[in-house]
Amino acid sequence: MTKKLLRVMCAGVVGLGLGLSSGTIPLAAAQTTAAPEAKAPAEKSTKKKPSDRTVRVIMGYAFAALPDSVPKRNGEVVQLEREKQPEKFMIPIEDARRIIRHASLSARADLCGLKDLERKHYGNMMKHEQRVKKWTSYQVLFIDLLHTTTGLVMTGSVQTGDDAKKADDASKDVRSEYVCSPQERERIKAAVEADIKALASGQ
Repeated sequence: MTKKLLRVMCAGVVGLGLGLSSGTIPLAAAQTTAAPEAKAPAEKSTKKKPSDRTVRVIMGYAFAALPDSVPKRNGEVVQLEREKQPEKFMIPIEDARRIIRHASLSARADLCGLKDLERKHYGNMMKHEQRVKKWTSYQVLFIDLLHTTTGLVMTGSVQTGDDAKKADDASKDVRSEYVCSPQERERIKAAVEADIKALASGQ
């Protein structure tokens, strides 16, 4: 799934205000604003933990962005049935918080123009999650979408309210306006490289 398609799907979800109850089952909520912590500017500490509410909101976006079906290598199409069995995609909230922290670093690297490092960081994170042999294939798919969704939220690609009306042009997100100083770029580069080493070592 491309980021452009996921951006459109997430934008629609914002209007529904989807969240998670106890980090397990998606529920429609009256709240229609994304958690502000999720869209923190890149200069904030890379070690700050996202709140439970932020984690649940982003998990809700990621769940809603799950496709109805996925193709297998042999061409067979697998129906995901996410509405019938949402629990098979869910991961514990602390694991989701960890994935979001990794994704936040990737998003900051993106904002500072470190595209190659961003891709390497994402690849190492996904390899790590697959290597621990803790997740089902459904959960790995959800983790992948959780990472992408976090990046979209942090870079302003997912908007709410009046801002959503201005979000049709993807070039008008934070990337087009944010100025990453040389000092910040080096700091983010060092943080991402350290995280890549930690992921490679199994931490």
